Amino acid sequence: MGKRILVVDDSSLFREMYKAQLEDGGYEVVIAMDGVEAINTAFTHLPDLILLDVHMPKINGYQICRLLKDHPGTKDIPIIIMTARNAGGVVQDPRKWSFQTGADGFYGKEEGVPLIPFIAEYLQKSPVREGGHAIALKPLCESELLVAISHLLDRQLYLDITRLKDLNEQKDAFVANVSHELKSPLASLLGYLENMQDGLLGPTTAKQLHAIERMIGVVRRLNRLIKDILDLSKIAAGKMQLKNEDLDLTVVLKGVYELFGVEASRKQLQMTLKVPDRPVYVIGDEDRLTQVIINLMSNAIKYTPEGRKVTVSLYVEDPQARVEVEDTGNGISAENKAKIFDKFESILSERQEGTGLGLSIAKDIVSLHGGKIWVESQEGKGSKFSFTLPLKR
Repeated sequence: MGKRILVVDDSSLFREMYKAQLEDGGYEVVIAMDGVEAINTAFTHLPDLILLDVHMPKINGYQICRLLKDHPGTKDIPIIIMTARNAGGVVQDPRKWSFQTGADGFYGKEEGVPLIPFIAEYLQKSPVREGGHAIALKPLCESELLVAISHLLDRQLYLDITRLKDLNEQKDAFVANVSHELKSPLASLLGYLENMQDGLLGPTTAKQLHAIERMIGVVRRLNRLIKDILDLSKIAAGKMQLKNEDLDLTVVLKGVYELFGVEASRKQLQMTLKVPDRPVYVIGDEDRLTQVIINLMSNAIKYTPEGRKVTVSLYVEDPQARVEVEDTGNGISAENKAKIFDKFESILSERQEGTGLGLSIAKDIVSLHGGKIWVESQEGKGSKFSFTLPLKR
């Protein structure tokens, strides 16, 4: 008798069909009809190759493959996972998942590929047994197998999470480095364009000036995107350093409010600032909190139609202060409210340009200050963005 092959399938039809083909090809065949029997048969018979179906009771084929490939006594046995491509219930892509779980090959049941020639190359990889045989392993009861698989999956999950974390950190570092390298050439480009706009490099026609202004706008938008990406990278890496200053929020709000006076007048907006008559002190980084307020007020003005109202308010609700920026724009749908603080979400208006990072950064900055940020909105009635900060004690 030739090499020994273990056929694992819960379908008696497939088991007998493959058994007959393999025996006609000169192979010794052992069979198993479920996951527990498959593992113990692999332990006790130590086959030269395993043909393993995916869909089985108790333990599926992917779990069997992981356990056998993890065990020192069976890790070198070639495993070919067999299933139909369109078989549902476990994974969307059986071929891809088979190799991710450690299988050596994949055999599509419906593909009509002759089985004997297909397994020949895999049998060449089967371990060489001294004296033609190996010492059988001790079989395990069902509870022992389930515990072993549970430990294996826990370890695999930990390794997968660690790997994903490492890849994410590498990605963040790469993005930060690329963004940093782009800052200098963009600054030079912006300088040349502004010199051309001011006529320092010679006269320009009205058509050329219009093109220059458009290019300046694009470069400035790229600069904002790079700044936002660098901020996100610092936050993700835990490297955003905040200054701890005594801040009067009434002063900060008044300063930002004045910045938008011209823009609000140009749109004929009724912009109102409501702050207490006395100072409202918090401890935080003035530059970063100003960045949050600028983002909220900029959005409010940007998305409010001409002639309507924008209101900025500050309330003291011991032990915290609450800032509100309320517009009378078109509002936000319930679906979009759920993801508006996510990275790269620019959902307030398809017609407005933005990086989709401002609100995500604002949320992180507020969180780093020990506060919370949220939005209340109804479609057609405007939006109100609010955030809280702990009061200084």
